[in-house]
Amino acid sequence: MKKYFQIFKLTIQEYFAYRLNFLLWRLRSFVFTISLLFFWLAVYGNQETLFGYQKSQMITYLLGVAFLDSIVLASRTADLAGQIRHGEISKFLVRPLGLFKFLLSRDFADKALNLSFVILEILLITRILNFSLYFPKDFLSVIIFVIHILISFALAFFMSIVINTFAFWTEEVWATRWLLGVVLLDFLSGAIFPIDILPSWLAKIVYLTPFPYLIFSPLKIWLGQLSSSLVLRSLAMSLFWLVSFYLLAEFLWKKGMKKYGAYGG
Repeated sequence: MKKYFQIFKLTIQEYFAYRLNFLLWRLRSFVFTISLLFFWLAVYGNQETLFGYQKSQMITYLLGVAFLDSIVLASRTADLAGQIRHGEISKFLVRPLGLFKFLLSRDFADKALNLSFVILEILLITRILNFSLYFPKDFLSVIIFVIHILISFALAFFMSIVINTFAFWTEEVWATRWLLGVVLLDFLSGAIFPIDILPSWLAKIVYLTPFPYLIFSPLKIWLGQLSSSLVLRSLAMSLFWLVSFYLLAEFLWKKGMKKYGAYGG
């Protein structure tokens, strides 16, 4: 464990060495959150309730998206494709390092920094714009929310690994990452709007995919808008997709290693 903690610290140091890049990334996220908030405030107008959400619940949902984006969707696993193409994974074959644990250590560092900044950003937004946030009425909802976040984090981690292992068979995976990141993650995870404002037939289809269980479902639990049976269903579906992507990542990794020719090594 000590060696992975060192990787965690080195990743933090790497961010401080390239502070401008990190700050520009945080600025982009901050501007996106503000833009989304003002868009939805314009949609609400003078109404207090819309699409089954009170205005305070929608504001909480949107700020919750910023929070979960920093600890669920933000990831360093995108580096894996380049490491495969440039032959850098050879060092993991000759050193006592597990690649998945290495990536996970870097992910933890990335999420720790993002989380510290996004909390400050949310506090700043709520103070300046005088927003009142919605909080769960019981502590059990908070516990279930945290459990769901942990599952969602692991699910997003292995989903990203699956996408990046395609680099074993193709020179570039940017198109696949773009499809996953922009079309699927942003829209189908609920990062732009709550999934349940879609037509019911379309929402039912989306619920069969892994994406709503990354952001939408945890936030619905926080808002207290899911019954006990739906909470259990959400946790069960999240675990199902987590196990599925874990097994798929393991399978693709083993198949890819058989094909791996140590590019550049």
